Amino acid sequence: MLALNGFVQRDRVGPIHGEFAAGSLTLLIGPNGSGKSSLLTGAAGLSSSEGEGEVRLAGQALSGFSLHELARHRAMLAQQAMLPHGLRGYELLALGAEPLGGVTEDVCLAMARLGKPLGLEKLYHRQLNTLSGGEQQRFLIAGTLLQVDPAINPDAQLLLLDEPLAGLDWQHQLATLRLLRGYADLGLAVVASIHDINMACQYADSVWCLHQGRLAASGAPNVITPELIAEVFEVKVRLLEQDGISVMLPVS
Repeated sequence: MLALNGFVQRDRVGPIHGEFAAGSLTLLIGPNGSGKSSLLTGAAGLSSSEGEGEVRLAGQALSGFSLHELARHRAMLAQQAMLPHGLRGYELLALGAEPLGGVTEDVCLAMARLGKPLGLEKLYHRQLNTLSGGEQQRFLIAGTLLQVDPAINPDAQLLLLDEPLAGLDWQHQLATLRLLRGYADLGLAVVASIHDINMACQYADSVWCLHQGRLAASGAPNVITPELIAEVFEVKVRLLEQDGISVMLPVS
């Protein structure tokens, strides 16, 4: 689906070779400054700094897409997304539906489907600047998912999110991961960076671990080992098994 061939952002990340497959949830982990945001920005075709290599979506170079075409084929939630001042929650989601032809009945149904798990139903008419940081983040997540919801956008292929769980309570972190899992199951290539290594290993089809701008490991969640964590994060962990699930706990 999305292929990275020698992708480089100078002094930030690369060279990276790999692919984000359709129907798969890939979660990126790595220390702060390891290149996760630069990788996601490049994968979205939004890099402003000098780069090398090639990024191809469904066989076509991203440079060959217009901004309007990109908006229909992929959605990107940036780590520090700016909220328009004075808008209400439903108005923000309506903006996200503009590339799809505006607010239709199907868009309203999709908004309702997203609103329940993200706890937005009582917040739609609130001004965004009156909401908590976590509530604002949930609206940003909903708007990003809406843009590539297969039920309303048949051209949707790729969903990218940079630290979508930041500022969320545990309930909504889990709800967000379940939604990402669901979008992957509908055929999209879904890629997100998160800091919780255990959650990454539990929910992902594939985990990419970045270290100093390079891909230290990638593959099924079992590629993330205590030895890798010690090398990349400089933290010793103990691997525990509970109800068939492997959990890593820091060793004091």
